[in-house]
Amino acid sequence: MKWRWTALVWLSAVAIAAPAAAQQSLGDVAGSIKLKRTGGDEVVIDQQSVGRPRSTSSLMSDGEVILDVTDGCFAAAQALSDLLGETGSGDVFYDDGWRARVEVAGDQWDQSNGEFESIYAQDRYEAPFDTAERGATATTIGLGILRGAISADTPNFAEAKRQIADGVDLLESAARDLRAILRREEAESTPPPIDPIAADRSIEGVCRGSFARGSQGFDGCVGAQRAAIDAITVRNAPGVRLDQATFNSIRNSCRYEWPDDFVNRNLCERQRIGTKAK
Repeated sequence: MKWRWTALVWLSAVAIAAPAAAQQSLGDVAGSIKLKRTGGDEVVIDQQSVGRPRSTSSLMSDGEVILDVTDGCFAAAQALSDLLGETGSGDVFYDDGWRARVEVAGDQWDQSNGEFESIYAQDRYEAPFDTAERGATATTIGLGILRGAISADTPNFAEAKRQIADGVDLLESAARDLRAILRREEAESTPPPIDPIAADRSIEGVCRGSFARGSQGFDGCVGAQRAAIDAITVRNAPGVRLDQATFNSIRNSCRYEWPDDFVNRNLCERQRIGTKAK
């Protein structure tokens, strides 16, 4: 993508002006930036290029994988930003302990960024993914500047601070947008069918809360709850002239709001479908 090309050109310009030791450091960073080809409709994980195996990837949805990797990048970038925040005193830059911590944090960034670079995203994830990619590029550039400054023993890293701070902001924004998409996906997902055994337990609890077992009121409550289940069961998206995603969102929201009371769940669906169908 164009951000990768920009990063390569930017790093090349810095490398020319840097001392020999710094050039090597920046060269390593430039070498770590891959030009990514996008294509297809799904996220593709290249396990050969990932720093550590993602044993949970097969259990996660595409969006969850992207969010997981983006969160890892955000944490690693934030750690670098925090270290740079300690440089208010110029002496910190020359402290061996601080430099050792920068090295560890830099290695963690390289690993997290390597995982990010193994992912390709399309469709609804594309916009936040592009934001995350810009954040990863900015952080990589900033880390390269910082490594070059340490290698040259010259405390010129104001641009590193700016780049990494921008990277943190972009990665955080991308993660926030991904979470919003995942919440929407969950709401639009196909709701499970009503479990008759669990439903009987729910009805028992609801009706006993208002009536004595065996009373006319109790029997009437049970009958109303079961009638509501029948109404919910036969209701579907085409029948109420809604698209499937909207219908699922209504059903899921009413299911969460009324997990045990099917009469109110049925009323909730009817009211919201009526609003959407207008």
